[in-house]
Amino acid sequence: MGIKLEWQVESEQAELRAQEDPDARRRRRVAQRRFVLLLIAISSLVCLAVSLAYWRLQRLDAQYRQDLIDTVEAEVAALRVGDRDAFMRIQRSRSDAFLADQARAFDTYQALKQAHRVQLTGEVLDVAIDDLTGRVVVQEIIDGVPYKVVWFYWYYKDDGSGEPTGWRRVPDNLAFWGEERTFSTEHVRVRYQALDEELALALGPRLDDWWTRGCALLGCAQPPPALHLDIVARHPAPPTWSNADPWTLVVTSPLVTRARADMALPADLEHEIREQVAGRLVRHAAGDRAFSPASDPAWVVSELARWLGNRLIALDTAPAPDPTFVGQLVAQYGAGAIPALVGALNGEPPVDTLVQAVSGVSLAQMGIDQLNRLDWRGFFQWRVQLEHDLLTQPDGSGLFLMLYDLERADATANANLRLEDPRYAAQTVPQVMSVGLTRDDHGQLFAVVELVHNRQGEPVTETAFWRLTGGTWKRVS
Repeated sequence: MGIKLEWQVESEQAELRAQEDPDARRRRRVAQRRFVLLLIAISSLVCLAVSLAYWRLQRLDAQYRQDLIDTVEAEVAALRVGDRDAFMRIQRSRSDAFLADQARAFDTYQALKQAHRVQLTGEVLDVAIDDLTGRVVVQEIIDGVPYKVVWFYWYYKDDGSGEPTGWRRVPDNLAFWGEERTFSTEHVRVRYQALDEELALALGPRLDDWWTRGCALLGCAQPPPALHLDIVARHPAPPTWSNADPWTLVVTSPLVTRARADMALPADLEHEIREQVAGRLVRHAAGDRAFSPASDPAWVVSELARWLGNRLIALDTAPAPDPTFVGQLVAQYGAGAIPALVGALNGEPPVDTLVQAVSGVSLAQMGIDQLNRLDWRGFFQWRVQLEHDLLTQPDGSGLFLMLYDLERADATANANLRLEDPRYAAQTVPQVMSVGLTRDDHGQLFAVVELVHNRQGEPVTETAFWRLTGGTWKRVS
């Protein structure tokens, strides 16, 4: 067997091609074209089927959505015309409590309508559907202010029970609040769900500003950890710090009840959050010490939080005049008064020690005019409230007695009488109207406090006395 040269191989292949039958070649090409056309036809049919299915689903979704909007409009129309039966037919639940709540809601709307306080616009601001669950955000106007409310619905299919089918109003499904999202700044992380997007975006930069300016005003020795805020859909509750993380503030979504539609961050909610943030920063600046609730530092910490909350108002808004005890310390001794006061919160020093850390002199060394330039009403209002609270506590008698000047027989007698007389504990807490500081002939410092009691609806005035002893005020009468 010899080696074939290249020209010999090419000659053989040409000979083979020349021997192929033209009809066979034509049939092969026709078969190929038919196969390609068949593939194109099948692909077109598949695409058409998918398109038709998608179009059908879109039609169904659009129909479900329109049916839901129509149901909302019917519900609002029933409220407008005062048709209780029509309104209650749209409500459905196995819970009698829900149906009773809805009946009361109907009556509330009718009372608002009679007083010309509500406009039931019925404008649907947002619609979301997940399988058989529907969520609708509806606008209503009360006292000229636009609000948003969230209503939930369920699509009832024919189950043979004879009950009407279609969308019906059902109890709130707070788990259907939208996807979870996060908004972060340098010092703050806000976690929320889609319905609360506007609130979260308004809160984030403001919280970052409060966190930064707050510690600068307090003179924090160490910067605080990052602030976390969770906006959650839960039954209404005031903002609270998480038990799991002392730096996470949990805030209830205002949409759980009724939220302002004309502002992302309602003023009352902003105030509550600002107070919580101010209090948390003050506790951090004070070393997170746990002060006895009956101690002077506990009151000073609360006053510092009030002062800081006022200072943390948005930069484009001037803080209101601050006549409080801490505000007047700042007015008299400058911005350095705050870090000095915070630095003195070591242990449980009496109020005299705390003021001396700012002024450089004790209360006993101050002149009467200088002492009376400080507003002591908050301190003595706290004290009379504390007395009342301790009297209602089973183990509060020891701390109650510590509030009195037990070096004096008259003060001791008054304290024991009030401990033993249940009528004293049953009284409402009196209001402090005025405080004047004075010295007696022996140079002892006294506070003359005008109290107003509410006795069966009638105001009754009492003059009570406290004496400065042991660095704090002890009650005499």
